[in-house]
Amino acid sequence: MKISVKIILFVLVILVTIAATEVYQRGQMIDSVHILVRNAAQNPQDTSHFLTEVEILKLVRQDAKIDVNNLKVKEIDTEKIENSIKTNNFVASCQVAVDSKGILHIEVEELKPLARILNKNSANGAYITESGKLIPLSTNFTARVMLLSSQKSNDTELLDTAFWRTPDGKLFINALKEIDKRTFWKAQITQLERDSKGNLIAYPQVGEQLIELGSARNMEDKLTRLKTFYDKIIPIKGWGSYQMVSVRYDNQIVCK
Repeated sequence: MKISVKIILFVLVILVTIAATEVYQRGQMIDSVHILVRNAAQNPQDTSHFLTEVEILKLVRQDAKIDVNNLKVKEIDTEKIENSIKTNNFVASCQVAVDSKGILHIEVEELKPLARILNKNSANGAYITESGKLIPLSTNFTARVMLLSSQKSNDTELLDTAFWRTPDGKLFINALKEIDKRTFWKAQITQLERDSKGNLIAYPQVGEQLIELGSARNMEDKLTRLKTFYDKIIPIKGWGSYQMVSVRYDNQIVCK
């Protein structure tokens, strides 16, 4: 019986201590703000970001109307802060929490661009993501991704969000993803140019010959045949033997 009483008293003491600690912590002022941005850079060692810590705090202060330096822990609305940060075009996700020391943690993951769309008529362009979302260029950071352009100078279809929602747009994104996921092609193909019929010409990093890909369909097979050109034909014929290599048609490698 005595043991049971001691156990109950011990549990009560713990519960009271926990409750008192929680009350104290909720009455604490926010001690500091720690911001972690998981960048969209292709190179994990690159610490550049689309968004700076100053810009993230500005979103919190202006959009969420929260002055984190003058609030108590209990007054912090973490969901409101998360939602305000998520409104930014560069943000993929955001998590906000306050630890036991009164430190406000803001973790932001940036959207990863798949390619950069060039606008021949102006300096304005955009990035396209794997989900087909267009995001603006940033003065803070330039992602090292493949370039996309149109042969016609007045063609702005690639900068139209509606295009990327169409079957042709989704097919184009799948083709870009096929190139992006292969280390060799991600490094070798620097730019894709699209004509009015949707056919693609690739500009290589190494070599002077243009690469005719045709439509965005069957990109995996086309890249496999193109790799054969680099592995078996170039070593024999040399880099300067052809001006054009085409894998546009099924089961063919045409060198000109």
